[in-house]
Amino acid sequence: MEDGQKVRIGGIKFSEELVQVEVVCQSPEDSSIYPLLQLIADKNINITFLCYSLVTQKPETVFCVNHSELHEIQRILNKSSLRNININIIPSVGTLTFFPHRNQFRLLGLLTNFFGSHKFPIHSLSTSISAIALNTDYNLLDIIAERLLNIIELPENHAPFRQGFRVTQIQL
Repeated sequence: MEDGQKVRIGGIKFSEELVQVEVVCQSPEDSSIYPLLQLIADKNINITFLCYSLVTQKPETVFCVNHSELHEIQRILNKSSLRNININIIPSVGTLTFFPHRNQFRLLGLLTNFFGSHKFPIHSLSTSISAIALNTDYNLLDIIAERLLNIIELPENHAPFRQGFRVTQIQL
């Protein structure tokens, strides 16, 4: 960093391995994404990350599901009658969730600069009041976190980056 000071943040968490699906419609009036999301919901597939963008005249929806759902997602995409939609699947992504602890804008700039200078891919990015969620290649999560520790400071009692357990929804 320029001033040699690390940015203090509240924490970092890794997701499990995910599949990212990018859906681009032809126009803002095209509502083809809704039947697709309904098909996914009908199969009780949990969407762990979802964002929508209308930067151009072609609306883009990006969502992630657990990697174990890859084949079911592919079946849904092959079966559904999606018109005027371009679909791209990235089969192995991970979400890095950052808790900025009052450093939202500074951390966002720092992260985009860090990823660009290290040539780490950013497949999608979403922010909220309390977190920055960034999707990148799953196999790079540990390397990225290790290098980030040179520019960010975590709390003393920071939990492990990866969850020690998985919560699975069951249908009764």
